[in-house]
Amino acid sequence: MLHLLRAAAKTWVFRGLFALLIISFAVWGVGDLTFGGSGARVAQVGDKRINVQDYATALSREINAISRRAGRPILVDEAVALGVPDSLLARIVRDAALDEEAARLGLSATDLRVRDALLDSPSFQGLGGTFDQEQYRFILQQLGFTVERFEADLRRSLARDRVAAGIAGGVTGTPGLAEAIIAQEFETRSFDTVRLPLAAAEDPGAPSEGELIAWHEAQSARYKAPERRMSVWLEIDPEALTAEVDVPEADARSEYEARIDRYDLPERRAVERIVFADDAEAQAAKARIEAGEASFAEIGAERGLAPEDMDQGEAVRADLGEGAEAVFSAGLGVAGPAPTAFGPALYNVSAVLPARTTPFEDARAEIEAELALEIAEALAAERVEEAADLLASGATLEEIAADAAVPLRAGPVTRAEGGGLGLAAAPEFIAEAFEARPGEERDVIQAGRGFVLVRVDEIVEAAVRPLSEVRAQAMLDWAEAQRREAVLALAETAASRLAAGEEAAAVALDLGGTAGETGPLRQAEAGAELPAEAVPSLYRAEAEGAVASGATPEGAVAARLSAIAPADLVEGMAARALEGVRQAVDGGVAQDLYAYYGAAVQERMAPTVNTLNLEQAINALRGGHGGGY
Repeated sequence: MLHLLRAAAKTWVFRGLFALLIISFAVWGVGDLTFGGSGARVAQVGDKRINVQDYATALSREINAISRRAGRPILVDEAVALGVPDSLLARIVRDAALDEEAARLGLSATDLRVRDALLDSPSFQGLGGTFDQEQYRFILQQLGFTVERFEADLRRSLARDRVAAGIAGGVTGTPGLAEAIIAQEFETRSFDTVRLPLAAAEDPGAPSEGELIAWHEAQSARYKAPERRMSVWLEIDPEALTAEVDVPEADARSEYEARIDRYDLPERRAVERIVFADDAEAQAAKARIEAGEASFAEIGAERGLAPEDMDQGEAVRADLGEGAEAVFSAGLGVAGPAPTAFGPALYNVSAVLPARTTPFEDARAEIEAELALEIAEALAAERVEEAADLLASGATLEEIAADAAVPLRAGPVTRAEGGGLGLAAAPEFIAEAFEARPGEERDVIQAGRGFVLVRVDEIVEAAVRPLSEVRAQAMLDWAEAQRREAVLALAETAASRLAAGEEAAAVALDLGGTAGETGPLRQAEAGAELPAEAVPSLYRAEAEGAVASGATPEGAVAARLSAIAPADLVEGMAARALEGVRQAVDGGVAQDLYAYYGAAVQERMAPTVNTLNLEQAINALRGGHGGGY
């Protein structure tokens, strides 16, 4: 709904909005499916009828869109389970109600406004940046629209935008709300700290037998042995087979020459790039960077670029085209502006990488290892085929290991990846062991870079290990828990003494900890330096001197608030963020107001839904729509 509000503002945002508008129109449009009883009504909103044909076509498009986002076909029943038909119908009914409201108010979009919207849409612009009639028709064809239907839908949407402009245009949020949000976000605080390691607590000694038994029972989940599959398996591992491979020096030299680009590297630069509309804009940005007013990354962020959008990697001269001279003649820092195919660009050189040549003698071991692995993979494939033939003839794993000269392993298998060695750590191996039934014959499968043939002999169910098996570990765990409890109590003592005005250094000396100063930190940063449970109270405190304590992985920390630095709302990062928050707050209020108005319009029009016909549309898709792209 927010796109309706922003369109009314007639700003540059409209260009991006219109691309989204085209996608949203894919919910409607000319049907490309045929349904029985398509004239039947799914819903009625005022004078607007939503028939089975239109709704089923819209649902088909919606499911296809979800499939593309998911990267796999989504079945109709999956979509139903996700609530897609209901949410789609709600949107259709909402838009129909607002269409009727626009008509009641006498609001419409002129031919000129429709024309301007089409000409302004980036989706329909060719390489020259102007409206391209062929691209326009091609996109509509891909979406399944005729020009007439699309432009009629666009006209209705623009009319709804006029309703939005009348209802929510110029609405602003609560005065001072944006400032309060930014002030809290960018305020920094500093702290005096006393850090107490576990060693600061007294040695708790050994637990009594009763204490140890009670601990084992209370912490039984710690000592639960996972389900294990007692298994035997053949392992055909190419990496292990490389020991049987000898790579001739001539082959290694030949491969070195074939890969010379890897070992004879030209001079390179690690660079980032920002493209501008013209030289004046690029020069102005460079001047801001040189004056220290903004960093290269901040300039990119202002232009909506993420770090990955700017990163050009390690570039050689040929990679940079006309920009190569500017980049390679400069040292570290900002270079340019330099011409590119997209416009003048600034480059940020973060590293200078000199040319490097690796002689054959230095590269030989790496090349021989790679060639040996390639040969070993072919050898492994031969042994897999031999093992499969023996398996088909009825041979046991033990007999196959002997006849095919492959290793036979045995041991427990758990679901924890990495718990085994070699191929036994591969997730495919673990999955195979847990799919197999005891004594079942299985086929050879690929696991990692190798192959395994698994037999499960016994399933040992998950169970708590008896205290007799885990006594030593349980005693260590009990002692650590006692230390953690004791050091947390010391931190509370330290906090009390800090609150009384004692110096952190004196408190730390008495309690066996270390004193320090932390900050200035924003609240979002404090969790990395202070106990998580202490942060909220320390940042809610209105004056210096507040204290809090809590546990850390290393022990515990007591902290006293020593300084509060308000956010600078005039300049700097906080000031730059403020305008964006103001827009978000104003937009949220406008969106809410428009949503309430839309709900009131719907209630006044009392839309009706025919659930039988709705189900008919969904069933029609079940018969001919398997999900797709």
